[in-house]
Amino acid sequence: MPGKRFWIVLTMLVVVVGLLAACAPAAAPETSEAPAADQAAASEAGGSGAGGETLNVWITWGDNPAQIQSLFNQYGEANGVEVVVNSPVDNDKVIAALSGSEPPDVLVLSGPDDVSTWVTEGLLEPLDDLAAANGIDLEDIYPAMLAQGKRGDSLYALPWGSDTYGLYWNKDLFEEAGLDPEKPPQTLEELVEYADKLTKVDADGKITQIGFVPDFSWSHIEQYAPMFGGYWVSDDGTQVLLDSQPIIDALKWEQQFYTKYGPEEVLRFVSSTGDYASAENGFMAGKVAMTVDGEWMVGPNFIEGLKPDLWYGVAPFPYPEAYPERANTNAVGGTVVVIPSGVKDVDASAKLLAWMMSPEVVAEEMIANYNLPSSKTAAEDPRFHENEKFVIFMELANDPNATTQIYTPVSSEISTELSLIEEQVLHAGADPEPLLKDAQEKLQAELDKALAQ
Repeated sequence: MPGKRFWIVLTMLVVVVGLLAACAPAAAPETSEAPAADQAAASEAGGSGAGGETLNVWITWGDNPAQIQSLFNQYGEANGVEVVVNSPVDNDKVIAALSGSEPPDVLVLSGPDDVSTWVTEGLLEPLDDLAAANGIDLEDIYPAMLAQGKRGDSLYALPWGSDTYGLYWNKDLFEEAGLDPEKPPQTLEELVEYADKLTKVDADGKITQIGFVPDFSWSHIEQYAPMFGGYWVSDDGTQVLLDSQPIIDALKWEQQFYTKYGPEEVLRFVSSTGDYASAENGFMAGKVAMTVDGEWMVGPNFIEGLKPDLWYGVAPFPYPEAYPERANTNAVGGTVVVIPSGVKDVDASAKLLAWMMSPEVVAEEMIANYNLPSSKTAAEDPRFHENEKFVIFMELANDPNATTQIYTPVSSEISTELSLIEEQVLHAGADPEPLLKDAQEKLQAELDKALAQ
């Protein structure tokens, strides 16, 4: 949440990521036959794949483990094996298992952030030949989603489902502000203009309603940077570009939404809004007029279920007025599946992976979670088209301007550093350029060292 977990390490994001990577389905399917505690205990013992008796699947997210286990029971029953799902598994256990002698047979991650590091350390199986041998149609996978799992010319992770982001706007608040409720801002410049008109301040200078907060409910720098024409890593993953002009411009564009009303006041107001997954969420409660959010927000676990009467719209995020060719630029990222290099039966793992990537299974799981399917064939399932707002996100994910993050062996370090810089720029009014320059020098040295190994 998926989903993007998508990648900024603020405390709030850590809490929300698990929710977004796999939002709980609207109705919980029947629980699997084995008690959850027994499933977890068996799966903690590691993968056994050999002999087709037991296959262990570890998942680093999961608000409804019973639903996931029920799905994998279908494979077990059809193939005469037992598939034991352990969900959610924390990252420390995953790393220990990958480095040990008994990793899970299949590992499902909330995002590809660690894949490059694990590839460098030799912990993951390359999937190109396995995909071909087991009939996985890579042409059926959306390009931006497939790109997440590539390292160089090789494929190490396959996208199961994904997330992307758009602009949500409250039509009631637009109408109150004298704006056409059916016309969201088309450009970044219009977004700034609309945000001013949609912000209310009382006689004491306190914000009572705000038009737009760029990092609400968490950072969206991965969405903004491509809108300004760049990214913080080169396409080939060998150069850190933190101090490049697009990153500077993106941060300065974000900063203006804080400086006009004062960072302290904006932060005070944001902290007064309700929990993300509640009807008191700042956007659902009518306190934040426009926001960036993912496809899951339109679903039964969020607006559809918590605030069904909310009058709102969804549109692609605005583009810079001078660059209309960047319209529909969006950041795609989400759940990926890998096979650890230490599994005892690679063929058994690959067969299970092929089943997971079949359009029917992709459709079943992503409909349950209200996430985007990675399969073009799965996307034809009419259930994905019942909600017109959800369809907007599906179209964005398949747009030529859909982008994905570029991952390196030091992606976690880059994300952490960029998160801290963004926080200083937005919340403390810092100049981004010297901060980015210092981080650039440090992180490039770390990346060079990692690539030389």
